[in-house]
Amino acid sequence: NSLGKSRRGGFLVLGIGVLATLAWVQIQGRTTTGLTNHNGTSPLLTSIHPKTGIQLRANLSQPMVLQGGDGTAYLDLTVLTPKTDGDPQTATDTIVVLDRSGSMGDDNKWRYATQAVYTLLNQLRPDDRIALITFDTQARVNSRLLRATEENTLALTSAVSSLRPGGHTNLGDALLLAEGIASGSTSSERRSRIILLSDGLANKGIVEPAALGSISRRIADRGSIVSTIGMGLGFNEMLMASLADHGMGSFHFLEDLESLGTLLAGELSDSRFVLAEGSELRIHRPHGVKIHDVAGLPFVLEGRTAVIRTGQLFQNSTKHFLATLRVNSEIPAEYRIQDIELNYRVDGRPYRQEIATNQLKIACVQAEREDEVLASVDHDIYEDAWIRNNLGAVMRSVGDLVRSGKREEAKELMTSYRGRLDKAVAMVPGLKKKAERQLQVLEERVDDAFEGRVKEVNQNRAAKSLLESSKKLHREVNRNVL
Repeated sequence: NSLGKSRRGGFLVLGIGVLATLAWVQIQGRTTTGLTNHNGTSPLLTSIHPKTGIQLRANLSQPMVLQGGDGTAYLDLTVLTPKTDGDPQTATDTIVVLDRSGSMGDDNKWRYATQAVYTLLNQLRPDDRIALITFDTQARVNSRLLRATEENTLALTSAVSSLRPGGHTNLGDALLLAEGIASGSTSSERRSRIILLSDGLANKGIVEPAALGSISRRIADRGSIVSTIGMGLGFNEMLMASLADHGMGSFHFLEDLESLGTLLAGELSDSRFVLAEGSELRIHRPHGVKIHDVAGLPFVLEGRTAVIRTGQLFQNSTKHFLATLRVNSEIPAEYRIQDIELNYRVDGRPYRQEIATNQLKIACVQAEREDEVLASVDHDIYEDAWIRNNLGAVMRSVGDLVRSGKREEAKELMTSYRGRLDKAVAMVPGLKKKAERQLQVLEERVDDAFEGRVKEVNQNRAAKSLLESSKKLHREVNRNVL
């Protein structure tokens, strides 16, 4: 009898301990599950926040690399967001930053741009607000944030119709003005977005890409995002893409400007479906493991922690990233990814969830264990890395070479990729056949860029198109129907 009481007391203490642990996990948002795959690959780990319902998943392409090899492995990171009920009613603050330099008068660009602004105004709801900044040699605020009442939209339409292009391109001052407006608009009840439209180069005021990127980064840090739209063929695509990266927004290249209005309306619609803002991944790497790339995104290192800004998270969506790791393969050893964090804000409130585990581990093993290494590879992740991540990086570099007219260097880079692909086939049979199709398309695009009488125009067009395509390959976002 006393033995039974003792057992019941022990079970009671154990139950209280389990409940206390679960309660602590719920507060921290660290509900973590390890699902070991049957084929001996690395486990899939999932963190689900109990309040937001956002899921963070992490998995490695393999738990082993060979001694003497290049030590490459891939960390697959996926963020899944839940569906919310009803039509999203979130009010938006949209700040349009419009280039009105002299070149905007060419090829009907100004007409297309103003028509797109009119289209955007017609999409606004009464609770939305909109501001307009235009820039040529100087930047000016044409309208601070105003509610989209019928009276205000008519006034803004009239103001836009009175503008004319002329002068240089003072992009820096325009961004500074946008930063000032955005800093006063951040609210948990609104989604703030800056949309920059330009057809040229920053040639007045602040022109250094790093300084301009810093402004865009500050804007994003304060709760807004910066999306950029390059119009025509005269703009600096590397700068516009960098501004979008630092501003956590999207980069678009439009040579055919007839769809510009639709694109602006799409940016507005995206704002309504934002579930979380300012998302940021933090990967705590062990000694002996370097992070080479994360989906082409800019990242900073804080000691052994890589901090990657991943932007807005949309409702009912999947956002997918691949990080390329370089493991020390000189001597046999085991390395464990310590923590992976996802930080974000929902309705102005900060949230943090973690995958805090030592189950994500990579061992450097001796050459005689090659068969084990091959058997441990997750074919889906490895294939994804080569067809999207690695090819996306090659595509971006090829675009840089095409822009400079370096056809042979571009071909050599693609040949090098094909050679590395031959070695990767040992890890995933059938990989080359799938990757080869995309590589052939890339080669055709490069060849086309150097054909015809206007080669410089074709090369410029190809460089911009390849940069946009590389970003789409690198960063997979699936928006489900709401």
